[in-house]
Amino acid sequence: MQNILTQQSQFFELLDKQVDAYKTLLDQLNTSQDKFNNLLTDYLHKFQSINNRLLSQGRPEVSLSQIQIKRNDELFTNSQLNISFNLRSLLDKSYKYKLTLADPLETPLYRDRIFQLRVELKNKNGELVRNLNKIELVVAIYSQEQYPKEIKVNNKGEQILKGHLCVPLIKGTAFFTRVQIREVSSHYQNGGIILAILPQFKHNDEPINGRDIQPLIVENIKVKAKKFSERHIPVYVNQ
Repeated sequence: MQNILTQQSQFFELLDKQVDAYKTLLDQLNTSQDKFNNLLTDYLHKFQSINNRLLSQGRPEVSLSQIQIKRNDELFTNSQLNISFNLRSLLDKSYKYKLTLADPLETPLYRDRIFQLRVELKNKNGELVRNLNKIELVVAIYSQEQYPKEIKVNNKGEQILKGHLCVPLIKGTAFFTRVQIREVSSHYQNGGIILAILPQFKHNDEPINGRDIQPLIVENIKVKAKKFSERHIPVYVNQ
């Protein structure tokens, strides 16, 4: 028992040091992006290795989402860092449920044109799951590269996504009725973007938790400019 307590103490000391180190790295993110990505991945592997050793000795698991790192007055949880720097790794995990598109996404999409997304919650057998609790879903876009980065503004510095960007998943269905992308994808690396629909995590014991749901990630989406005719005036989302 004393040995386990000693290892727990050592574990949390190491964790505190690592978090402090990555606070500094986050401040240097703009000039040291690649180095940060590699070190963060190495840190997560070490954290998981230590956690696994303690689990084998009967210690309760420490969730990665409990680590919080602050940079420029913004609070990042570990799960958010994973989404920012290793989006595709979310698909490698094991989930009880997954998000799927109920209707095919017609591509290419067009800048400033409203489109809709209807999403369904499915189990491993592909059957619709009618969740009783409300689960918030968020739509976001990322760059199409090795380490996808969330794209928040267009080339004019304006919010790149507008519309209904956060909707509830109720009884297995969520409907993003008005989504608008305000930039063409050719302005970004590899000429495409990644569309992601991500469940929001809650620290509770609700019947279905967002952590058990595989996000929906659609890669290589093209967004083109479209010339409107004089009779076709584009409709913009007000938000």
